[in-house]
Amino acid sequence: MSHRYRGGFTLIELLVVIAIIAVLIGLLLPAVQKVREAAARLQCQNNLKQIALACVNYEVRHGMFPRSNTTSPPWHGWPALILPDLEQENVSKIYVMSANWYDPVNEPARNAQVATFLCPSASRGRIGQSDVAGAPGSPFSGAAWDYTNVSVVAQPLLAYLNYPDPASYPLIWRGVMSSTGSTVAQITDGLSNTLLVTEDANRPEYWVKGRRILHLIPPFGGAGPGVATGGVWADHQKGFGIEGTSPDGLTLIGECAINCNNAYEIYAFHPGGANAAMADGSVRFLRESISIRTLAALTTRAGGEVINE
Repeated sequence: MSHRYRGGFTLIELLVVIAIIAVLIGLLLPAVQKVREAAARLQCQNNLKQIALACVNYEVRHGMFPRSNTTSPPWHGWPALILPDLEQENVSKIYVMSANWYDPVNEPARNAQVATFLCPSASRGRIGQSDVAGAPGSPFSGAAWDYTNVSVVAQPLLAYLNYPDPASYPLIWRGVMSSTGSTVAQITDGLSNTLLVTEDANRPEYWVKGRRILHLIPPFGGAGPGVATGGVWADHQKGFGIEGTSPDGLTLIGECAINCNNAYEIYAFHPGGANAAMADGSVRFLRESISIRTLAALTTRAGGEVINE
């Protein structure tokens, strides 16, 4: 009588196969994550490209770039002005320009999520918060966004960097989209060398140097511990002044320029830097290693600085 043996894996062989599979998964996951982040960064750049081109189209029609905000009631920010150029006619139609952005009549519009205003690398499902001085019910909530304009180099940073002639602060140290607006002729530093819109992601969550902060009030634009305000796309208080922070990202005015603090500073969730659109409609990736002086030079529309980075 012959005996037949059924072939199969021994326990040791099975463990070896499992170990090999685990190693392969460990090797593949970082690659998959890199591919996902590359795609997210590309989509973010595309968002900024669309926003920048919408602002350029606005300039062609009106002879100047959008103001950062209206200077008298009714209060509106520049995103409401470019909705048609972003193919957001449905939101534009329900946005009432004769009322403040935070009035009840504009609640449906400000709660409408515009995909172009969201970076794929940022957290999903956020509801923005924005403070309005003197308005009952503030802070007001609304659909979040991850971008904003850079309106000026803050005067304390000008002093820190020893810029000449601080008396000219209201004029040449302005960015493209400030409360006064800008014509192309006023951007003497060059359209391709002047920031238009940058990332300021994940508000109202407060983030510092890659960590979410829950127990501290932001040094600027905070509504309490862990809350960074200004994150509603319809908010009229648009833009911020470049200030830089200390190396730990917690104190304003310093050498840390990118991805240090998301409370009214340039901040993104892309490794190594943040995306920014320039006044000519192009999009750049600003690396975290950029100096605060170079960032200030990119912000001003007529500072006459020499950019070496």
